[in-house]
Amino acid sequence: MSRTVEFVNFRPVSSARNDTALVFVHGFTGDVEKTWRRIPEFLRDNPSLNEWDLLGVGYQSNRRFDLPGLWSSDARLEEIAIMLHSRPELGPEKYRRLAFVAHSMGGLVVQQSLVSHEDLRNRASHVILFGTPSDGLVKAGFASFWKRQIRNMKAGGPFINALREKWTSLKLDSSPLFAFVTVAGETDQFVPPESSLGPFAQAACRIIPGNHLTMLDADSADAPCVQIILQTLGGAAQGSLTAAKVAIEKGGFQDIIHRLWPNRQSHPDQLPTGLDDYGAVQLAIALEKTGDRVAALAVLKNHKPKGTDVVGVLAGRLKRRWWLTSKATDLADARKLYQEAYDQSVAKNPPDHDQAYYHGINLSYLAVAAQRDFNTARLIAAKVLEHVAQASDPGLKHWRAATEGDALMILGRTDEAVLKHQEAAKQELKPWEATSMEEQALRVADLCGVGKAERDKLATAYEGRP
Repeated sequence: MSRTVEFVNFRPVSSARNDTALVFVHGFTGDVEKTWRRIPEFLRDNPSLNEWDLLGVGYQSNRRFDLPGLWSSDARLEEIAIMLHSRPELGPEKYRRLAFVAHSMGGLVVQQSLVSHEDLRNRASHVILFGTPSDGLVKAGFASFWKRQIRNMKAGGPFINALREKWTSLKLDSSPLFAFVTVAGETDQFVPPESSLGPFAQAACRIIPGNHLTMLDADSADAPCVQIILQTLGGAAQGSLTAAKVAIEKGGFQDIIHRLWPNRQSHPDQLPTGLDDYGAVQLAIALEKTGDRVAALAVLKNHKPKGTDVVGVLAGRLKRRWWLTSKATDLADARKLYQEAYDQSVAKNPPDHDQAYYHGINLSYLAVAAQRDFNTARLIAAKVLEHVAQASDPGLKHWRAATEGDALMILGRTDEAVLKHQEAAKQELKPWEATSMEEQALRVADLCGVGKAERDKLATAYEGRP
């Protein structure tokens, strides 16, 4: 385990030794220094923190999947939590008190270490979580069997359930041992507010501008992320950072459900009717984000779409459920829906090439995955490349490159495919986009018999390594 652990001292080596430390813990696929950007710099320059050492803790967490025989798997969160407790760099001989600042999955590591080790709880002074999926991730379910760390983050999974039970029984979000704050980014689409804020009392919750990554951007010490750390360490009131936004964000998805499906509580079997395509998608997303994937699928299946977006959303969810359960009806339904959506896209005048290549590449992939029908898959893949060449939506440029990569791989043009995926990975991708692209690419590569060296290049591209 020790070979995967890294410590960075954010203070100059010549600084006086302190007996308190502020410990930064990054999240899934994060980096011990890059995750925190300039935050340690602004804290280091604040005279009120001169008596705190500033330490970054790094551990192995790759976006690539834990595939035996291809690459080594990353540690489970329980193992990283043990490391956090047992490493001599953070031991009681060095520090009497520790304050933890964690991002994303790193917050689960910190919580697990605190509930498991009483001596660490007794030395903890502050716990500040940014974008941590404390109540788990519903979207982690379909990929959990690929990645042990993702499996730990699954909503309703054994890790999350046990963590929440222990944390609640110990009353740690209102503990006299340490100050506790949990922070959500107001536009975070990777970890929704109901997961990062939901398990805790409103007094402990904050919302700041930014998404899952940009919430940690800081151009000065006045940045909200820096101010929250300073205020929490100094015991100052949080003022406007608690505002009504917390209640609005926590209740937002429930509001959507109530507005679009008002009689759900009294008549749960009567699915809503009369929604337009946008409303159906928004309701399905709200249901899924509040943990009811079954109802989300039911709404989409019941809806009579006028466009291809809803069809694609439903087909994608059925495809992912098929990955988990291998249920033949899900596969058949997904292929039928993708075909309907593709046909609608090309029948338009002019054709909707952006929609056509999206539905087409899924049809090509499923032809191989379901029946090893490479002839059909290659015919469709060739058409996909034609659609990509004529597509025009500038906001989908990164998806076009990834789609080209998958199509080229199915056509046997592996070197070109790797270059296209490397091009896609260089774009500004949201975490879920990068994970989705990488997962699809690796599945296609595996089905097409692509060699280990090329698969490794695909995974490395999305991890942002040279």
